[in-house]
Amino acid sequence: MITTLIALVLAAPATLTVGSKAPPLAPFTANAWVKGEPVKELQAGTAYVVEFWATWCGPCIAGIPHLSSMQKEFPAVQFISVASSENGPKDKQLDKLNAFVTGKGDAMGYRVAYDGDRVMGKSWMEAAEQGGIPCAFIVGKDGVIQWIGHPMEMDKPLAAVAAGTWDLSKAKEAALAQAKAQAKSEEASKSLSKLMRSAQKSGDYTALLAKIDEAIKSDPKDSQMLMTKFQILAGPAKQPQEAIAVGKQLLTMDLEAMELNQLAWVSATEMPEKSRDLDFSLAAAQKAVSVSKPAEPAVLDTLARVYWERGDKAKALATQQQAVDLGVKDKEMDADMLGELKETLEKYKATTGAKN
Repeated sequence: MITTLIALVLAAPATLTVGSKAPPLAPFTANAWVKGEPVKELQAGTAYVVEFWATWCGPCIAGIPHLSSMQKEFPAVQFISVASSENGPKDKQLDKLNAFVTGKGDAMGYRVAYDGDRVMGKSWMEAAEQGGIPCAFIVGKDGVIQWIGHPMEMDKPLAAVAAGTWDLSKAKEAALAQAKAQAKSEEASKSLSKLMRSAQKSGDYTALLAKIDEAIKSDPKDSQMLMTKFQILAGPAKQPQEAIAVGKQLLTMDLEAMELNQLAWVSATEMPEKSRDLDFSLAAAQKAVSVSKPAEPAVLDTLARVYWERGDKAKALATQQQAVDLGVKDKEMDADMLGELKETLEKYKATTGAKN
């Protein structure tokens, strides 16, 4: 996990960015349009939102109501949601996608297409060096890409594009600045990766931590770098107290639920028992639950574990039951994960003498 956080992604410079002419739509077959009228090509005079997502992607699913709301707000803009990263057997993917979209009904109020061969995934996502989903491209009436980013953040850009007030020159400058910052980050990651390999061989993390501290000094709000430092201190460097100090810094930042969840889980279960700060673990777990909208079974599972480690068996049992109940209701929940949640619940019940 640590190496994942600081891994270097080597890629050629993006060939598709803000200000580029939008690529053509892939030549979809008729049955690849899962919902809505097929769009064979991007028409001049019409603005588009082309979003990439997958049925297994939690944030993508969470954003569906927002996209539907925006399609209603901007009916002249054509929304096309492209499933270009489906997993599982290739011959089953389209059926799974059809079932998912049908199940959503009117809640998914925009066009949906299936990109089984990932033609659009390559010509749009890979060309723009966008490695994560969901990701949206706003295409102006002139066929030029106006904005690229997370669909939950496109309200203002889309409103400006629709109103004809969007400043493309400023958007291009912002995109260029972001690309330069990303390049700098990747160069730093390359250096850290080298130091990480050396530290793993020698067991001495001094040089690696010093390099991380340099990066943090230049940008004290770099939560990813702080998280990396936390994990190293809590894990291979075996400096739990220092890790907690970094963790407390992270608690003051605007972190995502799963990042907070990680702080709680590592500090409550992976550090030496005598070095744990369960007050910190509880604060992180509770904040993760408050940030998680809707509630995530995995996050509740961590909160339950923290309660258990603190000796509050009743709260642990009640919270774990809540996690299981949510998991049962979630049709997308991985069966193995749900099984683990249920197994943990049974262990809590057996230890407390609670009845089924």
